Parts: sequence; structure tokens; C-alpha cells
Amino acid sequence: MIELTIIGKGPDVEKIQKRLNCAARAINVGLCLHWKHEYPQLLNIPAIHSVVVTNGKEIVLDGIKSTEDIESILIDLN
Repeated sequence: MIELTIIGKGPDVEKIQKRLNCAARAINVGLCLHWKHEYPQLLNIPAIHSVVVTNGKEIVLDGIKSTEDIESILIDLN
């Protein structure tokens, strides 16, 4: 089980949530997602985009990535 937190607001949050879930299903790994409804920059997170994904220790995604790229990231986290 991989536990991640999405930090951000707006339509990109829904996009990244869907892609994370699709990537997790594709590689057959459990995924637990949390969501902080704040812009990362307001939480002093050094992000370039308005949506980031963290694993509690570091930023694992900054902005929207393809589902295939997310699969690779999830494999590395697993």
C-alpha cells in the first residue's frame, strides 16, 4: 500500500487523482490518497505547479504527468 497526499486546488487535482488511481491499478498496487485543499506554495512547499503529490517525506510529483510516468514513480515508491 502506497500512501500519498495531493496538495493543491482546481481542476488539476481531479486529473492527478484519476491518473494516480489508474496507474496504481495498472501496476496492481494499493493506493491511499489524502488531499490538502491548499496551494503548495502557501504551505511553503517548493513547488513549481499548483498541484503536487508527496509521500510525507518528499515531493514525488510536481504538476501533471502522464499515467505511464506515474506508473514508473509508483513502482519506485513500492
